[in-house]
Amino acid sequence: MRELLRVVRPGSIVLDPFMGSGTTGVAALQTGRGFVGIELDPAHFDNACERINEAHRQGALFDYTDTTQE
Repeated sequence: MRELLRVVRPGSIVLDPFMGSGTTGVAALQTGRGFVGIELDPAHFDNACERINEAHRQGALFDYTDTTQE
């Protein structure tokens, strides 16, 4: 997912209208992008929020800086 987000400029906001498990949100945070997620199922929403919060607490383990954007 981090590779797919390369088309979004760092600092921009990524919208995921079908958040599921939060993979896009985690990738957005790891690559310096904001994130807004929408999920209809409360259980999936709670799981995704926990996963994204954990990624936020953990911080960057690797440098995913995107140097291809101008």
